[in-house]
Amino acid sequence: MVRRNEILGIVLGILLLFVIHSLTITALIFLSSYLPFFNRNYNFFWIPVSIGLWQIVYAIPLILLMKRKQKWGLMKGVIICAVLTALLNGSCWILFTFPR
Repeated sequence: MVRRNEILGIVLGILLLFVIHSLTITALIFLSSYLPFFNRNYNFFWIPVSIGLWQIVYAIPLILLMKRKQKWGLMKGVIICAVLTALLNGSCWILFTFPR
């Protein structure tokens, strides 16, 4: 029974961070005209690439909050999603920085 709750917590943690990523990308798209980095030449394609930098702002405090509340399954799910985002973000940086 405990194992099932932990797996549910992991799935909920992954979904939680995925929703936060989606909200962050949406907010960055709407606020991109006010941010000085995105305002030059309408560099909107850098928004998905920069999600790895922005996730530091909310993923690490979320992990620490889950650790403090001892929600281990949720914390593991957030960590899994953060690592997957970092790996995918690294490939985006390589793709946009070093084109063929």
